[in-house]
Amino acid sequence: MPGTSGFVPWGPDHQTVLALTAVGAAALIVGRRRLQRINDRRTRRLLAAGLAANEVTGWGIALSQGHLQLPLQLCDVALIAAVVALLTTHRAAAELAYFWGLAGSLQAILTPDLREPFPHYWWIQFFLSHCGVVLCAVYLAVTGRVQPAARSVWRVFGWTNVYAGLVGFINWSAGSNFGYLAHKPMQPSLLDHLGPWPYYIGEMELIALASLYLYYAPFVLARRAGQWRR
Repeated sequence: MPGTSGFVPWGPDHQTVLALTAVGAAALIVGRRRLQRINDRRTRRLLAAGLAANEVTGWGIALSQGHLQLPLQLCDVALIAAVVALLTTHRAAAELAYFWGLAGSLQAILTPDLREPFPHYWWIQFFLSHCGVVLCAVYLAVTGRVQPAARSVWRVFGWTNVYAGLVGFINWSAGSNFGYLAHKPMQPSLLDHLGPWPYYIGEMELIALASLYLYYAPFVLARRAGQWRR
């Protein structure tokens, strides 16, 4: 990402944006019954437009600075899925946006691969994008646009491996590092606790599958709670 160094992981600006994201997610969960009763077509369009505008603006500014940003990180693909899900309410897109948003974008805001501190543009762009995807994932879930079954976990895991295969080939061809499959991020991350390349890729596979089951668990618990109430 273009810019200079200065971002401090878990510094005041990082903690603040994490707290605001947590409050936003909690508000969506608490207000889920009201959200399910309203016609949210305009809201969904505004959210999709905001996510898309923030991303496209970033591409344009990066290009003006001599950098070509291809939307090939998993978080970029999750954002595209979120925009499609918000505009169309297509269940497959919503499913990808939910699982990739929480398993990928949530991890990204916890351990950002970011060099710029607040209030640098790239700091703002990064957190608007990633926190926006996380909140949209929660929104899609609480409004009933995501209702995964057990097979959904394996379906998303399959698409994740398709993604990894494609960007792995691109990394090999172009010397890039999409999906952090070529080397670990420069900033501290969960990958620092895994083995060296290429062994950490296999460990990432296991963590990804466990994460998908973790984010599927709320639906299992909610369904069981409904059965117990009946």
